[in-house]
Amino acid sequence: MNKPRGIIFDLGNTVLNEEWFDPLPGNIKLLEYATNPLNLTPHEIQILADEINRGLRKVRDEQMVEFNVQNFQRLLYETLGITLNIGYAEAEREFWQATTKYSPTEGIFEVLTFLEANNIKAGILSNWEFSGYLLEEELERHNLFRYFSFVISSADYGFRKPSPHIFNVAIKRMNLEPVDIWFVGDTLEYDIKGAFSSGLYPIWYNPHGKPNTLEYKCLEVRNWHEFLEKIQSL
Repeated sequence: MNKPRGIIFDLGNTVLNEEWFDPLPGNIKLLEYATNPLNLTPHEIQILADEINRGLRKVRDEQMVEFNVQNFQRLLYETLGITLNIGYAEAEREFWQATTKYSPTEGIFEVLTFLEANNIKAGILSNWEFSGYLLEEELERHNLFRYFSFVISSADYGFRKPSPHIFNVAIKRMNLEPVDIWFVGDTLEYDIKGAFSSGLYPIWYNPHGKPNTLEYKCLEVRNWHEFLEKIQSL
């Protein structure tokens, strides 16, 4: 194991904990900006949203592709005959703010402060249907955005982890050789598998002690204190 010159982090449940996600408040919020001739309720809208999502979920995982929220909302509302009186970029932001709540993972500030002090670059690569600018705004809300040189959301690129296409974008943005980059994430299938296949050194952030089902080894840390101890030892 070599000391990294750069580290790419997953976002959800790695840098930020997702405390809750509930689409119904988002539906309620967007109906404030909608012409709704059939007077559909937020629950009725969610029935079709869930049906579309079930079909997309399989395609996402099998093909490693992403379907972003703005396209999803356009498909959903136009199918239902609902017209939004705001643009879909604004609708995406309104929906995000109404449906999600995040908090920084314990110890992440100490890790990022250490990396900054030691000139180790940091970036974000996230599987998420929401645009990268919303992830940047969420990081800024928690005073974390300044630590990262880039934030990549799969929504903006059409591919999702573990696709090598999205990892290659992050490697280019890091402007380092893969051998000099660590990748830290909480999922084996998306983060660790994708990082390993792309030549990055994989770090599994596993605070809940999930079993390792992969055929190859990776460094596992249960908390950010363990991570700091490991990188400081180098």
